[in-house]
Order: sequence, then C-alpha cells, then structure tokens
Amino acid sequence: MNLSNGNRKKDSQDLSDTDSIRLMLVDDLEDVLRIESESYAEPWLREHFLYELQSSRVSNTVVIERKGRIAGYAGLWLLHPEIHITNVTVSMEYREQGLGTKLMEYVMNLALESNVKLVTLEVRHNNDAALALYRKFGFEIRGIRKNYYAAEKADALIMSRTMR
Repeated sequence: MNLSNGNRKKDSQDLSDTDSIRLMLVDDLEDVLRIESESYAEPWLREHFLYELQSSRVSNTVVIERKGRIAGYAGLWLLHPEIHITNVTVSMEYREQGLGTKLMEYVMNLALESNVKLVTLEVRHNNDAALALYRKFGFEIRGIRKNYYAAEKADALIMSRTMR
C-alpha cells in the first residue's frame, strides 16, 4: 500500500460495496474543506492541504468515499520508522457508522506494510469519540501538550502505539 500524494487517479482500496479509501486528489479539496470546517474550531486552510498534497515529501492524505461521496479523510506523515497521524475526520452526517474505524484500519495496515515501529498522534483531551477509537487500536496516552488547541484553550493528549 505504497500511496504517494498528489494528483494521481484513483488508487483505491475497496472496503465494501459502498465504501472505498483512496488517495486524496486536489479535486477533492472542496469536500474535505467542508468536512474540516464543520469539525474543527481551527480548521486547516486550503493552503495546508495543498502543501500536503503537492509539496510535502512525507505526507499521505486519503479520503473515504461512501456511495461515491467523500465522507471523511485521514492525513499522515511517513517519517520512517514512524507514522504521525495528522488528522482522522469523518463528516457529521457519516459519524457513528464505522468510517473512522475503516480509516484507522487503513493507517495501521500501512504501518505494518511499511515496517513502521511507532504510530503517534495528538487528540483533544475531551474528544471522547476519538479517544475511544484510538484506544481500540491500542494507542496509549504518553503526554500532554498544554493549550495545543489555542482557540478552545484545550490540551492535546499525545498518544502512540508501538508496532510489532
């Protein structure tokens, strides 16, 4: 599952009759920005995503589609021997339907295939749904970043999972 970033045509992983994960394309940006702005007090800007898609040598961003509609996305940095998850976000209309789990399964499979030793992330300390998801995948709290989410004056929990 060696996916690069950018403007490639669909290189998708079919998950069911209606869900698939594929590399994010620039054409997906409007849908991703809509999901980003509905989900976060301080959403990433268009420029952030464009950098990840077009310039970064370590970034991989994927989208999950349900019945042809973008329902969520995950961003990660391949910093061998580590993967850092920058975001896992599902549109409000598709939450609690297992799509976050599918995105995390994708990331963890990529980690195994890439012989990564460690997967890390930050998560808002009071994001119970995300905390439950990450714990389900074996992530543990390793530290705190005070006031990481400045607009909300919220701390981030640093979580990681060692891979075998």
